[in-house]
Amino acid sequence: MRILFWLGFVMLTTGAVNAQNKRVRAYFNSVQFYAPEVGNYLELHFQFDAKSTKFVATDRGLQATVYLNIEIKDSVKTVFNDAYLLNSPVFTDSVVEDFFELRRVPLPPGIHQINLKIADQNSDKSLVRGSQLLEVMDLSKTAAISHIEAIEIAVPDTTTGIFQKNGYQMVPKINPYYGTQLSKIPLYFELYPHDRGTNKRLFLEERLIDTEEQKELFRYHKSYEINDRDLVIPKLKTIDIAQLPSGAYAFELSLMDGKDSTLHTSTYTFDRGNFNADDTMDFQNLVIDPAFQASITDDSLQFYLGSILPIAKAVQNRNIRELLKTKDFGSIRKYFQAFWSRTAPGEAYQAWMKYKQQVLYVQGLYKTNFQHGYETDRGRVYLQYGAPSICNVKEGSPSEYPYEIWFYNKIGKFSNRRFIFYNSDLTNNAYRLLHSDLIGELKNPGWSQALSRRNTVNGTVDDPNLFNQRSWGQNSNDLFRQY
Repeated sequence: MRILFWLGFVMLTTGAVNAQNKRVRAYFNSVQFYAPEVGNYLELHFQFDAKSTKFVATDRGLQATVYLNIEIKDSVKTVFNDAYLLNSPVFTDSVVEDFFELRRVPLPPGIHQINLKIADQNSDKSLVRGSQLLEVMDLSKTAAISHIEAIEIAVPDTTTGIFQKNGYQMVPKINPYYGTQLSKIPLYFELYPHDRGTNKRLFLEERLIDTEEQKELFRYHKSYEINDRDLVIPKLKTIDIAQLPSGAYAFELSLMDGKDSTLHTSTYTFDRGNFNADDTMDFQNLVIDPAFQASITDDSLQFYLGSILPIAKAVQNRNIRELLKTKDFGSIRKYFQAFWSRTAPGEAYQAWMKYKQQVLYVQGLYKTNFQHGYETDRGRVYLQYGAPSICNVKEGSPSEYPYEIWFYNKIGKFSNRRFIFYNSDLTNNAYRLLHSDLIGELKNPGWSQALSRRNTVNGTVDDPNLFNQRSWGQNSNDLFRQY
């Protein structure tokens, strides 16, 4: 199974919202499609924060103008470069809204780096820069699915325009967060059968996965046959999330053949904040268990409350952080016991004592000068998913930072999942997660290049050795792929 990489929502800067003499704020992502007459191509989506740009009066109303410079490089050369001024829509009153840009760029399969420069044409010192590695998959040869594009709105429309595609005007949704006020997720994707005129049967399977629990929500599971055999089959899909609690999720599409074998998979990950549907624990009226409470001293109470963050759900995570701010030891003790009573009904104390041993183990092994063990990436992964089945540790390499590759035989519904951590600081035992192939975890198509930057200058605009995959002594690719 090969999961298409979805380049997540990237904030180029976090400047203040005041427009004048402040940096412009923009959001960016990319999604990949295929067209027979063009080949593989990326759609580059931009959203410009209206509050961070300066609108000036024109004959028709208020309008902002931004400078946009887009450069895309492969391993040795620039394959796309464009710079231009983009005008916002004209607003007739002082209420202005965010505005969007979309570019379609044909690209060959492989890893590319996109370099962006954005500035407010009406403000000084507003320039921001951003760079991102992205991977273009080859969707041209075998049955495949495009990336899944989240959209704000889709309206039937056959007129021309940058947002027109396959009979619709579609405005992309770049931020993958869906708050309480949103009850549906509109999605767009395309199927590429690549076997037009044959009798092979194709099926599309839909899944929704809770990535915090690594389990499938079976009420969203659907499977149906694809009878159309056009070269490109556009699809619009709406997911009802009205009753979906707060958390992190992945919507997964799999193209299957008649023998139930997976041909291709594409995934859209998103965060849900739905506090109307979240359960709340009535911990204030809890009857205290003396044995449970005796296992935690007052001076370690906040440490152990924080230690359950790696296994807490999104809404619990929020409540835990709020309790940590209050330093209300009585409420913390009640909440802590209520958490374990809900996590392991009937065996709360036993479950807590087992987890406590894991927390202490992680503390001794992974703590740094500025983080508890459970706050580190390795500690969080260990507590959330358990001990890895295999752990490859490489503390010395001529061309790579120290790194560890963790392999899991099973995590929830997933088999054979890997994590790679690295220590780019070379001090403090501060290993960070660099890449994982588990849904919901950090995905970095250029992880091998980042790992080899210890003595290889790459990732710069003018570097001819950008994305150099191999160097003497480098074997992380082999270790990562051998399991």
